[in-house]
Amino acid sequence: MGALDIIKPFVRTAKLRALKHKAERLAKVPVAAEHGESPDLPPLPPPAFIVACGRSGTTILGRLFARHPEVAYLREPYHCWAAIDPALDVTNLHVRTPPRLWWDESQATDAIRTRFARLILGERARQGRRVLIEKTPHNIYRIGLLEALTAGRAHYIHIVRDGVDVTRSIDRLASNQPYKMAGRSDYNQWWGSNGLKWQRLETEGPGLGHFTAEEVAQLKTNQQKGAYEWLTSLGEADRWRPVLEDRLLEITYRQLTAEPRKTLVALAKHVGASTPDTWLDEASAMLSPERKNKGSELLLPPRMAEQFNLYQEHHRFENRATPTEYGVV
Repeated sequence: MGALDIIKPFVRTAKLRALKHKAERLAKVPVAAEHGESPDLPPLPPPAFIVACGRSGTTILGRLFARHPEVAYLREPYHCWAAIDPALDVTNLHVRTPPRLWWDESQATDAIRTRFARLILGERARQGRRVLIEKTPHNIYRIGLLEALTAGRAHYIHIVRDGVDVTRSIDRLASNQPYKMAGRSDYNQWWGSNGLKWQRLETEGPGLGHFTAEEVAQLKTNQQKGAYEWLTSLGEADRWRPVLEDRLLEITYRQLTAEPRKTLVALAKHVGASTPDTWLDEASAMLSPERKNKGSELLLPPRMAEQFNLYQEHHRFENRATPTEYGVV
């Protein structure tokens, strides 16, 4: 192990501490956004949220928007969400508290509304940009809360990638643990402190109709658990689609990489941004052809495998999950 490998965990821990302090400070500073838009100013586009199962292309999509001259972009501001309410820190990256993964409109307290306005909506003024885009993949489980916090105005981009490729990528991250922090030996880059994110998926998912507790209990490997996260995220998009209607734009990672310019124009229109040629050229050049992830066969309980493969067929992805006998995953 080199000197840099020894230092990195301490640098990460210090950075996280600084981000937490910054969020706590900003949460105390009033912003115009918490009082709504001024009738004397031109209306601003509604805030937009990039949601998905992680490892689906959200990071590169966010980077493309970050280069847009009109966009204030927030990349996975976990420190802000932890300051809005500690239970929103699903993996306990910044706090040590029992989290919750699914949130709905009933949990939008006055305190949460104020902190959301200051920490998320306030970023538009801080960056001096007219379009606000936030990217936190597991906000797919918080659409009800986001709807309450934005008065039902928010727009959403849901990006979908081949489920088998996603699960293989999750498996590598969760198993190899490349992201280490000083004093946090319990922290897994994918599942969080002591596996908290998986605990919430396993506990909350079945109660919301995402298969049964008995089926979920059969999932043992990181790849299988990643498949459940992929299934629940697509299930949540389906659940909210009739409510959101044209405020939800769904694209695939393949569309983004195969037809970048056409897809970028649609994305920009969806969030209320212009489409300057300079941005389209630069953003298109940042994309490379879709890569396929190699790995083991994905084995799932029969009903999960069936739903998984229906989604794969719907999006014209080639890979398939293999159903197993009950109790033999």
